[in-house]
Amino acid sequence: MHYKNILTTAPSIELYDVSSKVADQAAQLRAKYNLRTPDSIQLATCLEVGADYFLTNDHRLKIVSEIDVITMNDLI
Repeated sequence: MHYKNILTTAPSIELYDVSSKVADQAAQLRAKYNLRTPDSIQLATCLEVGADYFLTNDHRLKIVSEIDVITMNDLI
């Protein structure tokens, strides 16, 4: 419950619904890159809302070319 409270009330976190457009984009990304479903939904959401980049700790997601994927190692 503590994490849910942080994620839903933190002023710097925005939550987005998974629209049919996001779901379609996620399915395309999942098929194209053999991604896990949660990763593809998060990436598709970033694309839909016009994010500048996707920050992750998963270096495997750098294969995605539709958005600039930045890993924590890139910041060191």
